[in-house]
Amino acid sequence: MPKPPFWAFPLVSACTWLVTLFGMLGHWFMVGRPRYGRMEFDQTVPFISDLAAQKLWPLFLIGSLVTTSFFGVSFHQFVQKKEHHSRALAYFSFFITLIGSLSLIMISVFDNIDFKHLHDVFVTIFITGYLIGAVAICIDYFYLMTLYGSERRILFASFFIKISFIITELAFILPFRIMAGMHHAEKNAAAILEWATAFIFTGYILSFAVDLMEEEDDLFNTSHKYHQLEMNTVF
Repeated sequence: MPKPPFWAFPLVSACTWLVTLFGMLGHWFMVGRPRYGRMEFDQTVPFISDLAAQKLWPLFLIGSLVTTSFFGVSFHQFVQKKEHHSRALAYFSFFITLIGSLSLIMISVFDNIDFKHLHDVFVTIFITGYLIGAVAICIDYFYLMTLYGSERRILFASFFIKISFIITELAFILPFRIMAGMHHAEKNAAAILEWATAFIFTGYILSFAVDLMEEEDDLFNTSHKYHQLEMNTVF
């Protein structure tokens, strides 16, 4: 039985995350947009944690588990198979991202109603872990691009996606953190920023599909050249 391609793992991870987010939003709309969790009296847009702390907790928990599991396999393949300027930097990125992934699971376990403080701590670790991991990869890719120049277009594309993720997430997270702690009038804007940040996270996951597609092509080309060399040797 043929093994699934490397790039399929981040694709499954990203699709699961999207299904989880759209599933929670869709259910909330279908039941008449009720007020959940710690929503203020005039807050019309819920935070993700507001929905995840109620009836949709199983969906968020399973979605987080599947997303992080497949992304973890993707990242491991990325570290093992992909060319890196610094293998130590790649492993550091994997380790810090693993901490972020475990924190996402903890976010789904400790809701924002019964475990508010723990929930907020794990949210911070989750965001910080993924951002630091992305920065480490971008540093590694920057050095690779100085070696290859414009020869590796896919490398440049992956770098661009990841650096865009870092910049966009920071641009959204900072005002989100400020608004979330302010007067209730700012809660809707903060919730919208949180949902946007969660959806943008999908792009970061998919960037690893780009990386692993390139690696798959490299393996295929190497195997094809080796086969041709064998044929030439025989004849």
